[in-house]
Amino acid sequence: GNYDIVIEQGATFSLAITVTGIDLTLYSARAQGRTTHASPDKSITFTTAIAYSSPNSTITISQTATQTTALTAPSNGVYDVEYVSGSGTVVTRILEGTYTITPEVTR
Repeated sequence: GNYDIVIEQGATFSLAITVTGIDLTLYSARAQGRTTHASPDKSITFTTAIAYSSPNSTITISQTATQTTALTAPSNGVYDVEYVSGSGTVVTRILEGTYTITPEVTR
């Protein structure tokens, strides 16, 4: 899927992604953002968590307010979210899109 996100600098960010009909309890998830697809350096590393409640799994990507405060704003780029089998041999991209970081005013 494709979904564009806005991250507010200085605020907690969280996005829950429902994966329908799949038990991901033996999987891990990973998510990163970069200024461009070809950029060698990641600009954002998201914390990820997986929860399963039959028949669906939920992958949550997040950053704390402290983490978003450290992000450069205003800025934008691309991100994706993947889940990885326990053996690491199967990687599935579940979501991708663009991100926009808006600057914080209240500090």
